[in-house]
Amino acid sequence: MAKHGENIRKRKDGRWEGRYIKSRTAEGKALWGYVYGGTYAEVKQVLIQKKAECGFYRLSGKEMFFEELAWQWLASVSLGLKESTLAHYHYTLQRYLLPVFGRWQVKSFSEQSLEQGMLQVITPADHRHRPLGTSSARECLTMLRRICKYAAHLRLIRPIEICVCLPQNRSSKVQPLSKEEQSNVKSFVYKAPTARKVGLLLAMQLGLRIGEVCGLQWGDFDLKAGTLTIQRTVSRISTRDGHTKVVIQSPKTKSSRREIPLPHDLVPLLQKLRGNAVSEVWFLSGHAKKPVEPRCYRKSIQIYLRQAAVRKVHPHLLRHTFATTCLQAGCDIKTLSELLGHVNPNITLQRYVHSNLGRMRKELDRIFCAGKRLCQGSIRCGCRG
Repeated sequence: MAKHGENIRKRKDGRWEGRYIKSRTAEGKALWGYVYGGTYAEVKQVLIQKKAECGFYRLSGKEMFFEELAWQWLASVSLGLKESTLAHYHYTLQRYLLPVFGRWQVKSFSEQSLEQGMLQVITPADHRHRPLGTSSARECLTMLRRICKYAAHLRLIRPIEICVCLPQNRSSKVQPLSKEEQSNVKSFVYKAPTARKVGLLLAMQLGLRIGEVCGLQWGDFDLKAGTLTIQRTVSRISTRDGHTKVVIQSPKTKSSRREIPLPHDLVPLLQKLRGNAVSEVWFLSGHAKKPVEPRCYRKSIQIYLRQAAVRKVHPHLLRHTFATTCLQAGCDIKTLSELLGHVNPNITLQRYVHSNLGRMRKELDRIFCAGKRLCQGSIRCGCRG
């Protein structure tokens, strides 16, 4: 028997059924939604929530699969994205999110179901891909949250907050190149200089990304003023047909488009290497037809490091070495952030700058030993007392 005014009744099969108006047609006709449960109290609790959602958020009642919603969201943000970013979003959706959420009905979304689905994305039970690391898992979670926010904007669901513990980053900190290793690289380059070898110094002494080095043309160098302008980058991106292609585009962020002073000893070396090359000639390749792509230059860097008797490291460690060396030499964070092309100094501190035992000891000696004339103990003190 129905509970009057609540739209709850007990069915012949023993279950309780509640109904609510989830939306209305253009003519004002009610479109009903139904909930079911084993007890009256259970159905009443869910029904109250559904009525509140439809009343407060005025849900549209439109039915849509996650896959359709995801592509619609991507289309809505695509105009403001660089081609490489759009390709990365497309890959993340296709590779990680759609295999789990693709055929889910958007109207069935809940915090619990989405969080359980996100755990399947991070560690798939069918082993379709390896468990995601911290960075990839964070990207997937951020994209899922943005899609859900877009669904709430369209009144398909109420606002949902997804909370998932991401996997811990277990990678050990890679130490920047030592003074000796930096000296070895510099000696190797100056012994038989070429543009490709000088690219090592541009990364290690100016903090350039590998894509920025590949994107340099001779016109970016002002050898009279002793400056270098970063205004493009080269990268290889995935295409929707499963292939890849090389793209030349603006730097990573607005802050990445920057002018950097060249070290004095690099200027005569660059003047000799340039010769009569016109501005449109690519710095690494030596011709105007096309640049060297990062994938190829990465292999060259590994060969050069081996020839310079330096340990095998990822090319980005050269940029990390630049940041750490500048800080240890007393460079202020704001200046270093501008040299690296970061949006704000906090990124510089969090990503690249790490202290070391020598710097920590120097700072403690400066703070606690200043003004002392006698220092006791067997450990050598760095104070002037």
